[in-house]
Amino acid sequence: MNSCRAVVFDMDGLMLDTERVALECWLDTARATGWALSRDDCLAMVGLDQQASERVLRERAGPGFPLREISDRAKDVYLDRLRTEGIRLKPGLVELLDWLAEREVPVAVATSSRHLMAMEKLALAGLCERFPVIVCGDQVPQGKPAPFVYREAVTQLGADPAECIALEDSDIGLRAAHAAGLRCIVVPDLRPPAVEYAPLAHAILPSLREAHALIERFLGQA
Repeated sequence: MNSCRAVVFDMDGLMLDTERVALECWLDTARATGWALSRDDCLAMVGLDQQASERVLRERAGPGFPLREISDRAKDVYLDRLRTEGIRLKPGLVELLDWLAEREVPVAVATSSRHLMAMEKLALAGLCERFPVIVCGDQVPQGKPAPFVYREAVTQLGADPAECIALEDSDIGLRAAHAAGLRCIVVPDLRPPAVEYAPLAHAILPSLREAHALIERFLGQA
């Protein structure tokens, strides 16, 4: 097994406890507008970029669904909550980032979020300075599950994908990382990977603390 030379992090749901907030904002906004979205409808968007998310909702909600109106309102409510309440970091994240920094292991972010949104959330979370490389969904031809965000992140790091670890929370991200040639550790957030995609993961672990321990073992093989 190859050693670990760099680590690429997903953002929402993996580092930031934001997927739960987004889910609540979508459900509440739709309900206030007179539409009943289900939790499963919203979970189907996890990990996707904006275009793909909108396509999923059109398919699920049917004709007449005021997608743009609800999307814009939900986004405003979401950002207001993040700016007011702050963003909680996932347990074990800071310790893992500190440990990697001490050992000068290169790190990057690969997210389906748009650049402006991603940078604001990382700033609110106090993480911008942690990552010299941040690749977003609107900076590549196609977001996850396509591999482009991971390919670009690895390219900017100057690393070999086979020697990089991806950290993800969704099967959408898992598929993207696997297609780009990275080993992927999944730390599920709102739902576990679908049965058909779980075998793509190198490991599925309950928190970033366990992921940290596994990465230590990989680095020990360097």
